[in-house]
Amino acid sequence: MARRPVFITNEKAPYFTVCNVDFIYNSGMAPSQKKKNITAIHEAFHRVVPEMKVLEISSKSMQKNGDLLSAFNMKKYVPSLGKSICVENIYQAGKVFENGGPYTDLLNVSPKEAKTDERLKSSGKIIKFVFDGKDFPAEPVNMFYDYIYMNALLENDDIAKTLFEYDAFTDIEFNPQKSINCQARAAAVFLSLSKLGLIDKVKDPDMFIEMFGETPKEPLRQNMQEFTSEETKKSLSAGDIVIHKIWGEGKIISADCGILTIKFEYVGEKKMGESWVLQNCIY
Repeated sequence: MARRPVFITNEKAPYFTVCNVDFIYNSGMAPSQKKKNITAIHEAFHRVVPEMKVLEISSKSMQKNGDLLSAFNMKKYVPSLGKSICVENIYQAGKVFENGGPYTDLLNVSPKEAKTDERLKSSGKIIKFVFDGKDFPAEPVNMFYDYIYMNALLENDDIAKTLFEYDAFTDIEFNPQKSINCQARAAAVFLSLSKLGLIDKVKDPDMFIEMFGETPKEPLRQNMQEFTSEETKKSLSAGDIVIHKIWGEGKIISADCGILTIKFEYVGEKKMGESWVLQNCIY
């Protein structure tokens, strides 16, 4: 068995919700095996939320424009070069390390070569990112990738329109135990911002850094003000609202002897220890 995330649009920061699904994993690197896993993930997701349409975004996608939305295929314009380059190349070429970089020659190789270049592993810790003369902070670690990907979507309107046909997104190549960046997550955020009329804010690097330059917990906590301002609350009861970092917003159905039954919008009811919820969730 394997567990992988499905990224769902959300109108509240950080503008996505995660639904983790378990499925029988088909091992192997062959495209046929990848496609079996994509089908398995989607089937598992639809058993939880059958009404949602889900799109696989990767070079292995079998759906309309799913492969074109991959960072290996979608391109972003680079003003200093006067041409468009694959998102993956821009991301890898934008890394600045303690002992080297940025390795701008990676803009001129294949996306696979850019991703697997040995210098990316031997140059020490990433200290920042740079794109066309603009510096981006190294933290949060996924911010620079998301900036490049979402702005590439803005430049590829015909392909980006595909996102509006779906509610959720997957990326078969993304394993949260090993990976940081995810095109499916970035796509979910892009669609959420588009629906909220905020998508133009991602164009300006400084505004983008202001929006996403902090961990998701802070904007989530701001959204929770409408539910409770009791930051030092020490107990929870039926009717209270909590936000789980993976399952999103949930309502406590019952509280009995330290065990909470919480109903989440996308994954249904879960039983959780009250002490764990107090330490790890927003309430």
